[in-house]
Amino acid sequence: MPVSVTALGTAPFDDFAFGREGVSSALGTVPATSSVDIGGGFTQVQIRGVSSSLGGNDNGYYLDEIPFTGVTVPWYPDARGFDLDRVEILRGPQGTLFGEGSMGGTVRILTRKPDPAAFDARVQLAGSTTDGGGDGHAARAMLNLPLAGGMAALRVVGTDERLAGWVDDGDARDINPQRVRTGRARLRVSPDEATDIDLGYWRYDSRAPGGGYAAFDDMRADAVYARTSDWTTRSLVATRRLPGSTLVYAAADAGLRYTADGELAPAVAYDSDIRIDVTTHELRWSSEGERALDWTLGAYLREAERSDRTTLAPAAETALRQRNAAVALFGEASVRLPRPGWSMLAGLRYFSDDVDAVSRSGDWRSTLDARFSSWNPRLGLSYAPDADALVYANLARGFRSGQLQPVSSLLAAEQAGIELPGAISPDAIVSIELGARRSFAAGRLLLEGALFRSDWKDVAVRVPLTDTLNGLANSAGVASRGVEAALAFSPAPAWSLQLSASLVDAAYVAAVPGTAIDRGTPVYNVPRTSIAGALGYARPLPQGLQMLAHADVRYDSARAVSLTQGTPGDDILLANARIGVQSPRGWGVALFVDNLTGEDGAVDARNLRGAATRLHPRTWGVELDLRY
Repeated sequence: MPVSVTALGTAPFDDFAFGREGVSSALGTVPATSSVDIGGGFTQVQIRGVSSSLGGNDNGYYLDEIPFTGVTVPWYPDARGFDLDRVEILRGPQGTLFGEGSMGGTVRILTRKPDPAAFDARVQLAGSTTDGGGDGHAARAMLNLPLAGGMAALRVVGTDERLAGWVDDGDARDINPQRVRTGRARLRVSPDEATDIDLGYWRYDSRAPGGGYAAFDDMRADAVYARTSDWTTRSLVATRRLPGSTLVYAAADAGLRYTADGELAPAVAYDSDIRIDVTTHELRWSSEGERALDWTLGAYLREAERSDRTTLAPAAETALRQRNAAVALFGEASVRLPRPGWSMLAGLRYFSDDVDAVSRSGDWRSTLDARFSSWNPRLGLSYAPDADALVYANLARGFRSGQLQPVSSLLAAEQAGIELPGAISPDAIVSIELGARRSFAAGRLLLEGALFRSDWKDVAVRVPLTDTLNGLANSAGVASRGVEAALAFSPAPAWSLQLSASLVDAAYVAAVPGTAIDRGTPVYNVPRTSIAGALGYARPLPQGLQMLAHADVRYDSARAVSLTQGTPGDDILLANARIGVQSPRGWGVALFVDNLTGEDGAVDARNLRGAATRLHPRTWGVELDLRY
């Protein structure tokens, strides 16, 4: 494809590509892509300098065919790294291939499909211990059942994990363990060779009674709040293969509830209850096979509602409700030009979003009733001198709707003598990229790279009002430019090597009054430099056994800007290693160590009190894998 795309697959035994604590770790292997796992089921994703803490999802996020949005704050529901087929990351604004648009890129997490050909079962058991912290454990299981004489199949997956705590609070030690339980069920019915009907259910449950992963440099905390996160999805996906094309219809209903209770800062009580419901319908019709004209056409409907109830002592309780009713029509076509090797791509997306929002605090009330719409084009030109090489250029636009200013922010701003808008304007991004990829040695060596530049207008930012309250305002925008490169090499069947690097210069173009943002200030949570590498090795052993070894390392330069006010984070170097033995009889055992170097720096910027997100300390573990 003439776009910057990375597809990460998993081996059937080890799931090495994704780690043991969720898909967010896989994003660290992708150029110009990073994430921050703050614990309690909340992950932040950055792609090509696009990172914000406001608005609907700045980067698209799909669970199979199910898109999700946080409505007023970007939200990426966790997905554990077990029994996944692959993770796809498309970099650059999207919106002409899939229904949910995006500003920086799109992440698609694809689970393994039910197999009507054979019974399959798998169990994983793991135990671990964390330096300076507690112990963890995990149990994961999968069952695949063929049904109806091969016309149907059911795949059921469940996981139960306890993630060790390591943060101390006074005399209380290891206060932040997290319990994560998930369940998935997928029924596939294939009445004929051209039709698949999938019914899916996905549930995630996280309990973090001692807070997330924020701590001071000595791994202590002086204020924590308990967090619970529950989300469920129900979906219907129907696929019909036609002569030369495929028709896909996907309907989904997703619901998330996130609660918090404790202290936001010492002696500042905090209690919140967030509920998000998203219903989507997506219809895509795409060409298949080698053609002079390739095309995709689609329509998308999304109804989303978010309701927040928050109490921040000594202020009164505030409530916010926002409903979005969005429609999108999208499509793109790629045509081979008369000159051999050349192709041109053109796409267009129309997006319209009706927003109805109200915020209340005591007798005070603010409202927003508006429609935001935009035409977003995509243009591309590519040249393939042969089957192993591709050079391409793309120009694309992304768009997000505006949102209401919470009434609590308006009241606090009035008391502080700060002027805030009643609503946030929509933001839009225009990005251009020039990329190339080339394979050598019969596909055993793949090189790819890209240059990109983005102009992101009216990015919303947070304006500090008190030590714990902030308001919302549009900035003039962000200018980003960067370079990314990746290498995948298999010098011999037993060896695999992956390297990636990126340099992203993403900065605000003008000062924002009342904030720490000045012209040239780096964008929130975006590392300027990232370098990652992974090495895998497999070797036959006696009795049909096979040894599997894997190591990976990632470096991120310091994230310089906090949510509102604070000091920069630290350079982060994270290394992991794993070695295991797999038997043809269906069993395997592996030893692993995460955070091999004991990295304890601030992953993101520190707040005014000096707290920042931390990595899990060095963790040692053993994993048993059984398969029937």
